[in-house]
Amino acid sequence: MFRSKLLSTAISAVLSALLPLYVCAENVDKTQPSIDNQLKNIEVIEVYAQKRKQNINNVTVAVTAIEGEAIARQQLKDTTQLSALVPNVKITNNAGEGTPPAFNIRGVGMIDYNTSTISPISIYADDVVTGSANNLSINLYDLEQVEVLRGPQGTLFGRNTTGGAILLRSKQPEKDFGGYINAGVAQFDTRSLNGAINVPVSDTTAMRFAFSHQDYSFSTENQMPDQSDGGLKQTNLRLIVKSEFDNLTITSKFNLEDWSGKPKPIASLGINRLDGNGSCTPSQAGSSLCMDNFGNQIGSDDFWAVNSDTADRTHSTESWGASVKLAWQFNEDMLLTSISGYRDLERFHSFDADGPGNLIEGTMGTDNTIFSQELSLAVDMGDTHWVSGLFYVSETIEQLNSFDLFRDFRAVPALAAFAAEFYYDNKLENQAFALYSQIDHPLNDTFTLTAGVRYTDETTDYHANADLDTVSFFVPDLWDIKGSVTDDEFSGKLALNQKINDQSSVYYSYSRGYKSGGYNAGYSTTPEQAAESEYAPEKLDAYEIGSYLQFWQKNARLHLAAFYYDYKDQQVFVNQTQGVAVDHVLKNAGDSTIYGFESELLLTPSKDWEMRLNVGYLPKANMGSYNQHGVIVEDNRLPFASKWNISGSITHDMVVFERDLTAQLSFDYQSEFYFDQEENPYTQQTDFIVVNGHIDYTISADLNVTLWAKNLTNTEYSELRFNSIAALGAVTELKANARQIGISANYKF
Repeated sequence: MFRSKLLSTAISAVLSALLPLYVCAENVDKTQPSIDNQLKNIEVIEVYAQKRKQNINNVTVAVTAIEGEAIARQQLKDTTQLSALVPNVKITNNAGEGTPPAFNIRGVGMIDYNTSTISPISIYADDVVTGSANNLSINLYDLEQVEVLRGPQGTLFGRNTTGGAILLRSKQPEKDFGGYINAGVAQFDTRSLNGAINVPVSDTTAMRFAFSHQDYSFSTENQMPDQSDGGLKQTNLRLIVKSEFDNLTITSKFNLEDWSGKPKPIASLGINRLDGNGSCTPSQAGSSLCMDNFGNQIGSDDFWAVNSDTADRTHSTESWGASVKLAWQFNEDMLLTSISGYRDLERFHSFDADGPGNLIEGTMGTDNTIFSQELSLAVDMGDTHWVSGLFYVSETIEQLNSFDLFRDFRAVPALAAFAAEFYYDNKLENQAFALYSQIDHPLNDTFTLTAGVRYTDETTDYHANADLDTVSFFVPDLWDIKGSVTDDEFSGKLALNQKINDQSSVYYSYSRGYKSGGYNAGYSTTPEQAAESEYAPEKLDAYEIGSYLQFWQKNARLHLAAFYYDYKDQQVFVNQTQGVAVDHVLKNAGDSTIYGFESELLLTPSKDWEMRLNVGYLPKANMGSYNQHGVIVEDNRLPFASKWNISGSITHDMVVFERDLTAQLSFDYQSEFYFDQEENPYTQQTDFIVVNGHIDYTISADLNVTLWAKNLTNTEYSELRFNSIAALGAVTELKANARQIGISANYKF
């Protein structure tokens, strides 16, 4: 059910709050010229979805462009919070903040929280690929624009992007001195400070230094004595130096991240009835009516209350990166570009999956380095644009993980034999080399042909080693496995862009996506499981028709896309219970089918009103069935694939006490979905809607204040639900954030 009553109530509440301000504005401004109802033309959207600046009407890919100013106003902290603005996109910290997040676009994604995973969705930060899923959570600050590309990017963005790509563009150095500083406070001990300073160095060189600091606690309330509610301190720094000569531009970038704190405590939702009469229903799980197999309860019916032993759980991330981009303009028609990038990440994250006991716990230790080099040549031949290039990436992932099972049993002689701790020392080395070429050629005044092809050769060498510690003995090298997975494949694109008029177009597209095979260096518990952790490549044939339409005197813009995906050997992360243990495996399912529709509508009915509505619809998003060596995958719906997701916002500009005020109310609705492939009702997220809002008031030309709120209606929903029923008689859950209200001030100089 859409819960329209909830949405109507939220909208009415906010509009009621804004009404006095609107009346005040009308009263105060009687001496000012009246505000007419002249329509406000929507600005032309320019994107880099095809690696060059283009009007969005000229591209043949579904892309959502989000301005950096909009991200800042809506208090979006990192890339995991972008999904509320883009149809058919879902992103979640499915193992807790600081671990590899789960990105999902049109049902294509990877829910594996393992640090060896390479997601089918890549992030390109200032044209540099960020690497494996370890690097997908990136703080958003001082940005010019973010673009979310939906669908396989098989030509120009070829690092395993069967699902899509996210492009981050930082604000670039300018020739004038200036900057800003923004400070804020909010509930849950949240404090933030960010800003930037732009410094001209010479006639040809300028630099821009930007920073962001966040210090916050999570909204979960840990009921256990002397236990933490969890929280992080995140400091991010970025320096960009840009030199522009007659025909050469050199852009150098350095960035640094330092995060520390404690993970978000989990809730262990017992499903056994206290009265002994069977199991609790999924909606009752974790309530005062229920307990786990060991008699544990949360101790409160408050949704955000948990009972979790996290005193010894910690998180730390230290990373840095550098890149150099050389753009050499040979002449008016030829541009040679070289992009070199390097990133080093060291992370330690310890987790608790059982609540108050010491039954299922572990650590993730990661040392991740990546180097990439791209060389491309773009040529303009009249109206024809042609680009070709070479791409190379080398990534090393070293893991020092542990998995501690039933430690509390060690003190009970009758149960001690069930306790075991695994220590993993794994190393994966991935290298990929690619050649690509794409041409945009006008066939006539109406149609433009886009054709591209990419050849990729990729190899993953792995060395997986594990030791086992029990009460009775220690087994070094329980397994010691080496291997190599090598793939090579062609991918590409063929599309037509049909120009309707200067503001509108329709495109027809076929794309082939490809993601190489590899090795899933996860939390195996047997040598046999570790030996069978290789997986094969996946391929995706995508058929799409879309349009970018502007009408109503250029005051309405509508983006539409309908797509059909034919998936071969889809890589699916599987949670499967065998006995009391839960196996985590990454396997190739059979042939999968996904199809759906999405729309983005922007209206500006007057110069002081703006309305947005995004609709994503996935009527079918099913994985192919699989049965091999006891691992069974049914033809179920893909995880994290809601049938409906609908989001939107309404923004009103007004004048209050002779100063500009902007108020916005936004919402994000998700229909029900499952957190894994089993379609277990205990791991289902029911439909929910989250309402956010902010009021921005300009005090002077240099100073403005923003009052903001997230999850205004205090909607209860989960970031993760994990099936621990066989081992614990409980469902492991990570709570999404509760309502939070904050205020910030921004000063420009």
